[in-house]
Amino acid sequence: MLSLVRIWFDICLWRAAPQDLPASGVLLSLSLGCYALVSVLVSLGSYGLAGAVQLALLDLGLLAVFVLSLLYLQDKTARIYQTLSALAGTGSLLGVFALPLVWWVQPGQQPDQVPVLLTLFWLLLLMWNLLVMAHIMRHALSGSLAVGAGVSLLYVLVSMQVLAAFFPQQVV
Repeated sequence: MLSLVRIWFDICLWRAAPQDLPASGVLLSLSLGCYALVSVLVSLGSYGLAGAVQLALLDLGLLAVFVLSLLYLQDKTARIYQTLSALAGTGSLLGVFALPLVWWVQPGQQPDQVPVLLTLFWLLLLMWNLLVMAHIMRHALSGSLAVGAGVSLLYVLVSMQVLAAFFPQQVV
Protein backbone atom coordinates (compact mmCIF):
# COMPACT_ATOMS: atom_id res chain seq x y z
CA MET A 1 0.00 0.00 0.00
CA LEU A 2 2.85 2.35 0.81
CA SER A 3 4.35 1.88 -2.66
CA LEU A 4 0.99 2.76 -4.17
CA VAL A 5 0.78 5.97 -2.15
CA ARG A 6 4.33 6.78 -3.30
CA ILE A 7 3.34 6.40 -6.95
CA TRP A 8 0.28 8.60 -6.41
CA PHE A 9 2.48 11.17 -4.68
CA ASP A 10 5.01 11.00 -7.53
CA ILE A 11 2.20 11.56 -10.02
CA CYS A 12 1.16 14.61 -7.98
CA LEU A 13 4.72 15.91 -8.30
CA TRP A 14 4.90 15.01 -12.02
CA ARG A 15 7.69 12.50 -11.37
CA ALA A 16 5.46 9.63 -12.54
CA ALA A 17 2.59 9.22 -14.98
CA PRO A 18 -0.56 7.10 -15.11
CA GLN A 19 1.21 4.51 -17.24
CA ASP A 20 3.49 3.82 -14.26
CA LEU A 21 0.49 2.19 -12.55
CA PRO A 22 -0.50 -1.37 -13.44
CA ALA A 23 -3.68 -1.76 -15.47
CA SER A 24 -5.40 -3.73 -12.72
CA GLY A 25 -9.03 -4.06 -11.74
CA VAL A 26 -8.00 -4.58 -8.12
CA LEU A 27 -5.94 -1.37 -8.14
CA LEU A 28 -8.79 0.50 -9.81
CA SER A 29 -11.26 -0.72 -7.17
CA LEU A 30 -8.88 0.23 -4.36
CA SER A 31 -8.26 3.67 -5.88
CA LEU A 32 -11.97 4.36 -6.37
CA GLY A 33 -12.71 3.14 -2.84
CA CYS A 34 -10.09 5.49 -1.38
CA TYR A 35 -11.44 8.35 -3.49
CA ALA A 36 -14.99 7.74 -2.27
CA LEU A 37 -13.90 7.46 1.37
CA VAL A 38 -11.89 10.68 1.29
CA SER A 39 -14.75 12.44 -0.53
CA VAL A 40 -17.11 11.39 2.24
CA LEU A 41 -14.71 12.66 4.91
CA VAL A 42 -14.24 16.00 3.14
CA SER A 43 -17.98 16.65 2.75
CA LEU A 44 -19.18 15.10 6.02
CA GLY A 45 -19.26 18.37 7.99
CA SER A 46 -21.35 20.17 5.38
CA TYR A 47 -23.77 17.46 4.30
CA GLY A 48 -24.03 14.89 7.09
CA LEU A 49 -23.28 11.21 6.56
CA ALA A 50 -26.09 10.38 4.12
CA GLY A 51 -25.52 13.50 2.03
CA ALA A 52 -21.74 13.00 2.05
CA VAL A 53 -22.09 9.41 0.83
CA GLN A 54 -24.50 10.48 -1.92
CA LEU A 55 -22.22 13.33 -2.96
CA ALA A 56 -19.18 11.04 -3.03
CA LEU A 57 -20.97 8.46 -5.16
CA LEU A 58 -22.20 11.11 -7.60
CA ASP A 59 -18.70 12.61 -7.79
CA LEU A 60 -17.22 9.17 -8.40
CA GLY A 61 -19.80 8.45 -11.09
CA LEU A 62 -19.10 11.75 -12.83
CA LEU A 63 -15.36 11.07 -12.84
CA ALA A 64 -15.85 7.56 -14.25
CA VAL A 65 -18.33 8.61 -16.94
CA PHE A 66 -16.16 11.55 -17.98
CA VAL A 67 -12.97 9.48 -18.30
CA LEU A 68 -14.72 6.52 -19.94
CA SER A 69 -16.43 8.78 -22.48
CA LEU A 70 -13.34 10.80 -23.26
CA LEU A 71 -11.04 7.81 -23.71
CA TYR A 72 -13.68 5.94 -25.69
CA LEU A 73 -14.12 8.89 -28.06
CA GLN A 74 -10.34 9.13 -28.48
CA ASP A 75 -10.08 5.36 -29.08
CA LYS A 76 -7.79 4.96 -26.06
CA THR A 77 -9.88 2.54 -24.01
CA ALA A 78 -6.81 0.49 -23.06
CA ARG A 79 -5.83 3.40 -20.78
CA ILE A 80 -9.04 3.50 -18.76
CA TYR A 81 -7.84 1.51 -15.72
CA GLN A 82 -4.58 3.40 -15.35
CA THR A 83 -6.15 6.83 -15.96
CA LEU A 84 -9.01 6.29 -13.51
CA SER A 85 -6.64 4.75 -10.96
CA ALA A 86 -4.31 7.75 -11.26
CA LEU A 87 -7.12 10.33 -11.03
CA ALA A 88 -8.82 8.60 -8.11
CA GLY A 89 -5.56 7.92 -6.28
CA THR A 90 -4.16 11.42 -6.63
CA GLY A 91 -7.59 12.83 -5.85
CA SER A 92 -7.59 10.78 -2.64
CA LEU A 93 -4.15 12.00 -1.70
CA LEU A 94 -4.98 15.65 -2.37
CA GLY A 95 -8.26 15.15 -0.51
CA VAL A 96 -6.30 14.06 2.55
CA PHE A 97 -4.35 17.33 2.29
CA ALA A 98 -7.69 19.16 2.08
CA LEU A 99 -9.09 17.59 5.27
CA PRO A 100 -7.37 19.97 7.72
CA LEU A 101 -8.53 22.92 5.62
CA VAL A 102 -12.11 21.67 5.65
CA TRP A 103 -12.01 21.02 9.39
CA TRP A 104 -10.56 24.49 10.01
CA VAL A 105 -13.85 26.10 8.91
CA GLN A 106 -16.47 26.16 11.64
CA PRO A 107 -19.95 24.80 10.82
CA GLY A 108 -22.18 27.65 9.68
CA GLN A 109 -19.25 30.03 9.28
CA GLN A 110 -19.97 32.79 6.76
CA PRO A 111 -17.64 33.02 3.73
CA ASP A 112 -16.48 36.51 4.76
CA GLN A 113 -15.38 35.11 8.14
CA VAL A 114 -13.05 32.49 6.66
CA PRO A 115 -9.42 33.42 7.34
CA VAL A 116 -7.48 34.71 4.34
CA LEU A 117 -4.70 32.17 4.93
CA LEU A 118 -7.20 29.32 4.72
CA THR A 119 -8.59 30.70 1.46
CA LEU A 120 -5.07 30.98 0.05
CA PHE A 121 -4.22 27.37 0.99
CA TRP A 122 -7.52 26.20 -0.51
CA LEU A 123 -6.80 27.99 -3.80
CA LEU A 124 -3.26 26.57 -3.93
CA LEU A 125 -4.62 23.07 -3.37
CA LEU A 126 -7.23 23.61 -6.09
CA MET A 127 -4.56 24.77 -8.54
CA TRP A 128 -2.34 21.83 -7.65
CA ASN A 129 -5.27 19.48 -8.21
CA LEU A 130 -5.96 21.01 -11.64
CA LEU A 131 -2.29 20.70 -12.63
CA VAL A 132 -2.18 17.07 -11.50
CA MET A 133 -5.34 16.30 -13.47
CA ALA A 134 -3.86 18.08 -16.50
CA HIS A 135 -0.69 16.00 -16.17
CA ILE A 136 -2.69 12.76 -16.02
CA MET A 137 -5.00 13.71 -18.87
CA ARG A 138 -2.18 14.78 -21.19
CA HIS A 139 -0.65 11.32 -20.77
CA ALA A 140 -3.99 9.56 -21.15
CA LEU A 141 -4.75 11.45 -24.36
CA SER A 142 -1.15 11.58 -25.64
CA GLY A 143 -1.59 15.32 -25.97
CA SER A 144 -0.02 18.53 -24.82
CA LEU A 145 -0.26 20.03 -21.36
CA ALA A 146 -2.66 22.62 -22.78
CA VAL A 147 -5.01 19.86 -23.93
CA GLY A 148 -4.75 18.18 -20.53
CA ALA A 149 -5.43 21.48 -18.77
CA GLY A 150 -8.42 22.23 -20.99
CA VAL A 151 -9.94 18.80 -20.43
CA SER A 152 -9.31 19.04 -16.68
CA LEU A 153 -10.86 22.49 -16.45
CA LEU A 154 -13.86 21.29 -18.44
CA TYR A 155 -14.30 18.35 -16.07
CA VAL A 156 -14.05 20.54 -12.97
CA LEU A 157 -16.56 23.08 -14.30
CA VAL A 158 -19.06 20.43 -15.39
CA SER A 159 -18.76 18.45 -12.16
CA MET A 160 -19.16 21.61 -10.05
CA GLN A 161 -22.36 22.47 -11.90
CA VAL A 162 -23.80 18.96 -11.59
CA LEU A 163 -22.87 18.62 -7.92
CA ALA A 164 -24.26 22.09 -7.14
CA ALA A 165 -27.53 21.19 -8.89
CA PHE A 166 -27.94 18.04 -6.82
CA PHE A 167 -26.44 19.34 -3.58
CA PRO A 168 -27.05 23.02 -2.95
CA GLN A 169 -24.77 24.22 -0.15
CA GLN A 170 -26.71 23.60 3.02
CA VAL A 171 -24.76 23.18 6.20
CA VAL A 172 -26.15 20.51 8.52
